Amino acid sequence: MPARHDADRLFLFAMRFGETARLWRIQIDRRLRPLGISFPQWITLIRLARGGDGPVQKELARATGIDGPTMVGVLDRLVAAGLVERRVAAHDRRAKTVHLTPRGRAFLDEADREIAVLRATLLAGVPPATVARCTRLLETIAERAEAMADEP
Repeated sequence: MPARHDADRLFLFAMRFGETARLWRIQIDRRLRPLGISFPQWITLIRLARGGDGPVQKELARATGIDGPTMVGVLDRLVAAGLVERRVAAHDRRAKTVHLTPRGRAFLDEADREIAVLRATLLAGVPPATVARCTRLLETIAERAEAMADEP
């Protein structure tokens, strides 16, 4: 019977993991809505700020987990808001690179303050060592899932 118990625990973990991610994202959206931005727009700005400026749109879509056509709309809204700009890629005139504007950096600082309050609220009372262990676990799961994404 231990195998069945382990399977049940893994199932419960997977379900709670997905549900927690969904609820966390909902709370991020709630905090960002008054700022006039959505979760996909915010995660795009984060990737640009922390992942290196100037990726091509296709790379940015992959890094954020946003499909190509949706990324075009996300970027259109961010460009219209003056938060990012597209430029012709030096290596391929057909490709566009994406860059955070100074206004985008300032905006991201404001959004980060809101999200920091949310993180502090949701993780209040959780010991730092527990957060570190959970982070390592999530990194392991993400690495394995990314490796599987490259499989045929």
